[in-house]
Amino acid sequence: MKTENCTYEMPDELLMRVIKIEYLRLLRIWRRNRADIQSCLCGGLSMLAALAFASCGSGGGAPPVPAEAYRSSPNATLAAGDDINVTFSGAPEMNVKQKIQANGKVSLPVVGDVAAAGKSMTGFQEQLASLYQPHLQDSNVIVSRENAAAGVYVSGEVLRPGKVLLDRPMTALEAVMEAGGFTKMANPKQVFVVRNQGGKNQRYVLNMNDALSGIESRPFYMRSYDVIYVKQSNW
Repeated sequence: MKTENCTYEMPDELLMRVIKIEYLRLLRIWRRNRADIQSCLCGGLSMLAALAFASCGSGGGAPPVPAEAYRSSPNATLAAGDDINVTFSGAPEMNVKQKIQANGKVSLPVVGDVAAAGKSMTGFQEQLASLYQPHLQDSNVIVSRENAAAGVYVSGEVLRPGKVLLDRPMTALEAVMEAGGFTKMANPKQVFVVRNQGGKNQRYVLNMNDALSGIESRPFYMRSYDVIYVKQSNW
């Protein structure tokens, strides 16, 4: 008995209709899934934005300002890169101008290298007086800083963002003014100060609007390498 293989050929018009139906079905699935994904993303981003706004508005859980930040530091410590003058009352021919080296030391007549970085001006003077006492009848030494290498960094909504030299006791408001003052878009109520304490960055939130409005407020004094960021106003 002879058998024949029967094959069925789908007409071209019917084949195109099948392809079109399948294409439309897949397109609907893709669109539906895309809408679900976009909905989830938009919802998640909205929630994150709301949380961020609430965090900024409440100070972001920033720690309270420590009492020492309200105290001036007239005897600011010396730092690498500072230019200092060392004056000898009893031996003016030994007077020198020195830049504190990267290792924190200065090279002085007779006594050689002496560590200076991290010491107050008064403390360093007393140390030098002690070192020179065996060598000079008048061992009185005066140390003055000509140029300070250390500074604070001001950014955000200020006219001249950048480094401000910390060559004197300086408040956060004074540092902002040294950077040109606030822009029109600044929010003086939201000024962040980032300070490295014990190897960790701490962020403090300052409201400078009180001082600008004539309301009595306590000044926040800067320390070497503090970072100030002035937030943009929300309106």
